[in-house]
Amino acid sequence: MNLQLTTRHVTVSPQVQSRVEERLQKLERYYDGIINAEVILSKNNSPAEEKTVEARLDVYQKRLTATGEASTHEDAAKNCADQLRRQLEKYKAQLRRKDKDAHR
Repeated sequence: MNLQLTTRHVTVSPQVQSRVEERLQKLERYYDGIINAEVILSKNNSPAEEKTVEARLDVYQKRLTATGEASTHEDAAKNCADQLRRQLEKYKAQLRRKDKDAHR
């Protein structure tokens, strides 16, 4: 998987970047056909200053997107990765259904 990490209006330590990358690399356990991943780390301008992680995964003929918000980028990445994991499992199930119907 080709992973591109971008920060928007915030500086993030290399440790946080590596943790976010590790979290999203684990998605390949659920579906190994991920072509490209784009991750954007940013900060909300709200008084609570929530951290935001936006992720886009390109898979065969589809783009999956998710957004996670939390007090830290690591927690936001966990929320985002959980959303993407559910989407990947659903996408994988759809592929299986289409394959079985095509062979009948």
